Amino acid sequence: MPRRVLPCLFAIAFLAAGCHRLPPPDARLQSPAEMVHATSATGLKRIFVNPGARNVPGVKKLPLAKADAQDPASVQDPSLWRGLNRAHRFDGVLLIGPVSEYLPLLTHLVSSPDYRIERVDNWGVLFVSGTPMPYAAPKPDSLKFSSDKDRGIYLSQMALMLDAAGQGAAARDYMASALACAPKEPSVYTRQAALELSRKHYPDALAAANRALALHPHDLAALDIEVRTYSAAGLVEQAWDVAEDLKSRAPDDMNVLFLHARISNAVHAYSAEEDSLERLIRLAEKQGLPSTDYRVYLGQCYAKQGLARPALEQLEIASKAPNLTTKQRTDVDAAVQLVKGRAGELAK
Repeated sequence: MPRRVLPCLFAIAFLAAGCHRLPPPDARLQSPAEMVHATSATGLKRIFVNPGARNVPGVKKLPLAKADAQDPASVQDPSLWRGLNRAHRFDGVLLIGPVSEYLPLLTHLVSSPDYRIERVDNWGVLFVSGTPMPYAAPKPDSLKFSSDKDRGIYLSQMALMLDAAGQGAAARDYMASALACAPKEPSVYTRQAALELSRKHYPDALAAANRALALHPHDLAALDIEVRTYSAAGLVEQAWDVAEDLKSRAPDDMNVLFLHARISNAVHAYSAEEDSLERLIRLAEKQGLPSTDYRVYLGQCYAKQGLARPALEQLEIASKAPNLTTKQRTDVDAAVQLVKGRAGELAK
């Protein structure tokens, strides 16, 4: 499933002629060089890395295990990853980038008796094989930066990564420090909202998202978290209103479109869901990305509108996609049964 990235956009700003140039953002916000160096220093020989990280600067120089066609599915399905591990015997696992790409594998490794956390930073998590032992994150005050803004951004990024790695107490400490040193940085409040959402503290998540939007009106990342929070809290009508606004501001963003389609389905706005899914398929195919799941959802959407033939057409296309996973095959079969159950003779 596509996942949403919360980007930090930086630019070197120049003041009026004759004034000094503002310093560039801290290198730790720009590159995973520290994580790559730390991984290299461990002496690992066969490292599994999530597919999205293979083109991250510096990662290719690490002793990576050979890429496998199952890698993209395995980061979402730990049972597939365990099969790869039995075949290749990874002595390290490096997960870098948006957590949504590899969250199921990350969660599995956190509780695995065969791996332990070696390092967490704002870019990702490094696991090494061996007996698990408690991981202790550095104290927030021990991390030095040239500006409070950069420090706040870094600490808030770390908070989300620590939370995903099962380090809830440390995540809260980092977020509190981030808010204290960068109280006017909207991206910090957006990440606070994401952290509160992960803890199911919905009123706090909405309050943080609203603070981000007060500082940066119409910020896409804050609107995204707002939609997800309303949805998680069961307030689907409010989620729908924000999702509509979000889609109008980013009509070609695949993450936004998928979120909009999901919320549209929840409020039974099937025509709106259909539009977003059709756009997703066009964008995915234009970029050479898989569209199988989108076609399954579109087939289900057509079926709910009583459009059996177009529903089956989408499912037939989906069923012919190469390298379908077991789950995808099951989803396609279930969707076909749904169409037949809803549309009866029209589905034959």
